[in-house]
Amino acid sequence: MNASRTILVVEDNALVAKFYRLALERAGGFACMLSEDVSEILAAVKAGRIDLAILDVSLGQSEWEGHPIDGIDLARLLKQHAPRRLPILLATAHAMAGDRERLLAASGADDYLEKPVFDASLLVEKVQHLLGASGKVQGPTE
Repeated sequence: MNASRTILVVEDNALVAKFYRLALERAGGFACMLSEDVSEILAAVKAGRIDLAILDVSLGQSEWEGHPIDGIDLARLLKQHAPRRLPILLATAHAMAGDRERLLAASGADDYLEKPVFDASLLVEKVQHLLGASGKVQGPTE
């Protein structure tokens, strides 16, 4: 069971966010925090309550210090403020050749997930892999 691990989901599409939450909670056994509020997100990260973040690259509602912020900038901000290594998974519909490398390099994120995601097990596997790579004990894959 992964319930002691909390996954932050920052996604501006409510249906996609709900899918991620259901997949992570039901198929992965994780706890989830859904938010687009950067102040709330930073507080949770600084407090060490987040074990992994899934960030949509294109965020429509998120702002930081009065300016719009996207998943790329948010990833850099989270890495800067996390008290320990924080694995980050970018989720994006930007699936052109070279986008993966460009987005990972620009954000400092650890992995990339092409949207739309229809397979809950793929999402859970990516999360478990990133948690395993961060030195945490990896839970069983079902």
